[in-house]
Amino acid sequence: MQAIKYFERLKQINELIKRQATGTPKQMSDRLGISVGYLHRLITEIKEKGAPICYCRQKQSYYYRKPFELRVNYSIEFISEDESRKINGGFSQKNTSLLFYVSEC
Repeated sequence: MQAIKYFERLKQINELIKRQATGTPKQMSDRLGISVGYLHRLITEIKEKGAPICYCRQKQSYYYRKPFELRVNYSIEFISEDESRKINGGFSQKNTSLLFYVSEC
């Protein structure tokens, strides 16, 4: 489930930056329910993927310096315990009736 939270945060960050409605880093981190340090790490990750992110002190918002789109896609496929054994080589977690596999598209 952590992967889903991560991908959803990336989508939220992208939307806020596109609208230039992030607020200060503190306001943005509060809105997302994360620490300012984690927000900075996420923004750095996005920048490392080529996003031209800047911060305007006057508008108190992050923005994209030039047009940019961050596409975050993922899928969840529920699998049976038997299918899980095939994937995990016979290893199975006790008390788990449904397992899921998350893949980044």
